[in-house]
Amino acid sequence: MCMLNVINISKSFGDLEVLKGLSVNVESAELFVILGPSGGGKTTFLNIVAGLLRPESGEIYIAGRLVENSRDIYTPPERRNIGYVFQSYALYPHMTAYDNIAFPLKMARWSKKDIDKAVKEVAEMLNIRDVLHKKPAQLSGGQRQRVAIARAIVKRPTLLLMDEPFSNIDPVLRENVRVEIKRLLKDLGITTLMVTHDREEAYSLADRLSVLIDGRFAQIGRPDEVYSAPCCVEVARFLGYNLVSADGSSLGFRAEDVEIGGGDLSGEVLSSEYKGRYWVVYIKYNGYVIKAYHDAPIKEGAKVKFSIRRVLEMR
Repeated sequence: MCMLNVINISKSFGDLEVLKGLSVNVESAELFVILGPSGGGKTTFLNIVAGLLRPESGEIYIAGRLVENSRDIYTPPERRNIGYVFQSYALYPHMTAYDNIAFPLKMARWSKKDIDKAVKEVAEMLNIRDVLHKKPAQLSGGQRQRVAIARAIVKRPTLLLMDEPFSNIDPVLRENVRVEIKRLLKDLGITTLMVTHDREEAYSLADRLSVLIDGRFAQIGRPDEVYSAPCCVEVARFLGYNLVSADGSSLGFRAEDVEIGGGDLSGEVLSSEYKGRYWVVYIKYNGYVIKAYHDAPIKEGAKVKFSIRRVLEMR
């Protein structure tokens, strides 16, 4: 079942057209990620889906119900049955973690007994029962994030929206938290729409993703499909492909497809960067700077031979 159907959504701020006719479907229990550069309209799109902003044109259906048609139909956020995890978490600083999670249930006039049961259940799922008595300032970044997610899902929303939810977490913890949250959302069967500028985050979390560039969804597909076969130069560039021109065409290839040591191509090493498991070697070639992965650094200024295993012709 399609839980979110967005049709031809456009949004402008003054003369600046931020979103240009966006359409997408998100299926039940799917984790769909919008990937794009900072300032590209990702949060604007989330806020329109949430009902916090209104578009100039387009329609939005949630679980088959029309909630927005940019004219005479508008359903306010509190009646869309959505959860929203904001980038800043937006926790109430004067409330305990328990009261933050319970807040939407109190607003919905749940009984105290039902509120207590729901809060403790979701806290158990997210491993935060022992911090329910604490206020946000007393929590770590990871704990604050879990409280924000608990508040967003405690009512079992039809749709969960997440805006860069892992950006404020220590990089050392980020990968583990991503795994935990993805498992939880899948176990609960919650349909999720998330936005991020982080490619690795999008690849690891998404069932499907879309690349938002210049106000349009340039490409939609599974992470491996998009990564392996970007549809255009703009997507390839954003995904970190090497791009060169040859015979009037743009050619794209990944850093892992460059083999240093042998081959018909040659260039000069500009620098090497250590990444832990490998080195990134930057090679000057025919006026371009090419990235290649290698198992050791190469001296700056060294001449190297290389070959490219797989090249895509871009449009």
